[in-house]
Amino acid sequence: MIQTRHMIGILAVTLLLVAAILLAVQHYFTKQEISALTEGCLDNGGTVDLAIYNTFTSSYEFDCKSK
Repeated sequence: MIQTRHMIGILAVTLLLVAAILLAVQHYFTKQEISALTEGCLDNGGTVDLAIYNTFTSSYEFDCKSK
């Protein structure tokens, strides 16, 4: 009985750790994507219009307007 509870605890901690790592990786790549989009827009002489709706779900809207 104690071994079963111990294994369930280890599994729960492992799943939480994996979920946290996946969220951190998603946040990192979304940040890199927004940086690349912004840099490309500015290099082409555009104006960036960025709206971040939810940082947890990486929901954003990007628009590059020509001058």
